[in-house]
Amino acid sequence: MSQPDPLRTLLIDAARAFNSGEYFETHEILEDALEVVPDHLFDLFVGLIQIAVGYHKVTQRLWSGAEQMLGRGLEKVSPFPPEAAGVKLETLRQRVDADVEQLRSGRFDSEAFARHPPRLQPLNEDVQE
Repeated sequence: MSQPDPLRTLLIDAARAFNSGEYFETHEILEDALEVVPDHLFDLFVGLIQIAVGYHKVTQRLWSGAEQMLGRGLEKVSPFPPEAAGVKLETLRQRVDADVEQLRSGRFDSEAFARHPPRLQPLNEDVQE
């Protein structure tokens, strides 16, 4: 029986936290993952951390900080393909882009955000809340 991939395990844990609205915890899990992330994926993980921090700031109603962190995270994850490091990035990128635009324009709907939060989706793995 093979050992589970530590990076995959951390990603699943991060997705579970993210999808439960625990964005600060997600950032902590992803920071721990930096120790095992290959160099070519480092910027991707930093971007995911920044996105998690941005959404944490959304939950704190810190709109300017949320916009900044989500924008930085989006810049970091943008160069990667739609699926990278075992994560479905394209849907997340589209959501972050839309949220950044709403934050910039002052039209962010926190009630809609609460009803339909962003998702971090690993590939080939069901992650429940």
